[in-house]
Amino acid sequence: MKNLNEIKEKYLSQGLPEKHFDYAFNAVKSGTKKDIIIKNLTSDVRKVDHILANNMLDDMFSANGGEFKYENRGGYLYATFYLIVIIILGIIIIFSNNNDSLRIKLSFALVAFLILFFRTLMPTLKGKFRE
Repeated sequence: MKNLNEIKEKYLSQGLPEKHFDYAFNAVKSGTKKDIIIKNLTSDVRKVDHILANNMLDDMFSANGGEFKYENRGGYLYATFYLIVIIILGIIIIFSNNNDSLRIKLSFALVAFLILFFRTLMPTLKGKFRE
């Protein structure tokens, strides 16, 4: 993260304990959602002020590239799975010997997986896929 030392100095000077800052930093790096981190920081154990925690996380997420940086991984995983199924179905359709009934059924399945593939891949590429 860029500007980490500046962010750390800013919030440590406001009275935030270093162990709470380290927890928030590691949670942001691992891709934990903001609501969960705020809930943990403002719990009875840590007792961090809600406004301070919210401002700190905003700074950390902006330095890390955004709150939802890691949430598109599932979209790529599903799209890859659909692509593998599409390739397998295509190979089976090509090499099935004159079995028109099987080819028709597998063609419908192929079209369904093509639709799923594009409905998953397009939002993922735009950064809008949410698990």
